[in-house]
Amino acid sequence: MNYIRHLTGFFDRIVQDRNLNPTHISLYIALFQFWNVNRFRNPISITRDEVMQISKICSKATYHKCMRELHAKGYIKYEPSFNPFKGSMVILFNFSDELQAVQKRVSSPEKNLAEAEQVLNRKGTGSETGNKQALVSSINTTRTDKDYAEPLCYPLSVSG
Repeated sequence: MNYIRHLTGFFDRIVQDRNLNPTHISLYIALFQFWNVNRFRNPISITRDEVMQISKICSKATYHKCMRELHAKGYIKYEPSFNPFKGSMVILFNFSDELQAVQKRVSSPEKNLAEAEQVLNRKGTGSETGNKQALVSSINTTRTDKDYAEPLCYPLSVSG
């Protein structure tokens, strides 16, 4: 199981699904964390209170509605437990397999470029942006040692 590929596959799916809202995504990410802690073994046993706490969902009705909808849309398989001493069972599906299937079909550099342009066009950008380097925000850049060579503040000298 590849953590990054799975999340990439999940986010690729939710981009296409207009019926999901941030509560669904938060709930899924909380379930994913439980799955990760359990070393990606299915099924996992969950308790409503723990999942609600991690996903920041305050309403039991919202929690149950989102769980049912994630189940109905094929993101998870949810088997509720009506026993308060036994956790509900959840199976999470491996979305990294879907991503690998797409990558295996593309073999040549020309096909890679064509595929990249199709993805750009599908997401509503123009084809003219496919060949240009994207501008990257500096907010996520890391500073190197040479950036720290000059101090940002100079200490005051104490005269004696």
